[in-house]
Amino acid sequence: MIRILAPAKVNLSLRIVRRRDDGYHDIESLVQKISLYDRITIRKAKEPGIRLTCSDPSLPSGPGNLAHAAAQLLLEASRIRDMGIRLHLDKTIPHGAGLGGGSSDAAAVLMGLTTLLDLSWDREELADMGKEIGSDVPLFLYPSPSLITGRGEKVQPSPVLVNAVYVLVFPGFPVSTKWAYSNLRLTKEPDKYTISSLYRTAGGALPPDQWKSLLVNDLENVVTKRHPEIGRCREDLLSAGASASLMSGSGSAVFGLFKDRPAAEKAAARLMGDGSRMTKVALPIFS
Repeated sequence: MIRILAPAKVNLSLRIVRRRDDGYHDIESLVQKISLYDRITIRKAKEPGIRLTCSDPSLPSGPGNLAHAAAQLLLEASRIRDMGIRLHLDKTIPHGAGLGGGSSDAAAVLMGLTTLLDLSWDREELADMGKEIGSDVPLFLYPSPSLITGRGEKVQPSPVLVNAVYVLVFPGFPVSTKWAYSNLRLTKEPDKYTISSLYRTAGGALPPDQWKSLLVNDLENVVTKRHPEIGRCREDLLSAGASASLMSGSGSAVFGLFKDRPAAEKAAARLMGDGSRMTKVALPIFS
């Protein structure tokens, strides 16, 4: 049996470069893993087949769950048949929040099963496998922070570090990634969608007075027009003392950057509101 943590991510910057002929979009994004985790238990079983249980009954337990799909793909690629695998997913990262929970679960299963079954797949091979499951899966197989391009499957180390304490606010409803991208209108000049020179020239930790200049999300306007509560969450984070705030990915979660943990904890307590929001404090993962 093996237990593995699957961390959430936030998009510190998300620029949509263009719509591809295959219907997907090329992106450029600076991604930071954070200390908000799903927990996955993987064990062998005598009865053949993959069985998944989950603490969140609203999530699928079959191949529609990316953790299950990852296990199935790895066994097929390894030509392993008639083996029993049991997965239990203790879900903490909200789904439909733009925090990459499903993709992180898939990456964790790929790594965990490779260890449990003593397989010889290396990280690059697992990343190639992971992109068949979802564009975000490869980034969770590499150190953080990362600069991702293409559909999100091309991962390289980031030259920029943001050593902040994160306050996450989940407004209580999911946003469809497919809907967000399909409603995006690329009306700006193409050069507005190229990566900031800050990425190319900065090195090491970015000082707090430059955090705000880094944060941009080309999906934020289209999503907040339909879901104004997301914009209110961002405004509330800034009012509570965040140095900068942004929607992560396609939403609906919003994060604020704080210089220290006491200020972040104070803001999180203030933002709990009527209980419809989920508020968490998390630290960056630099590995």
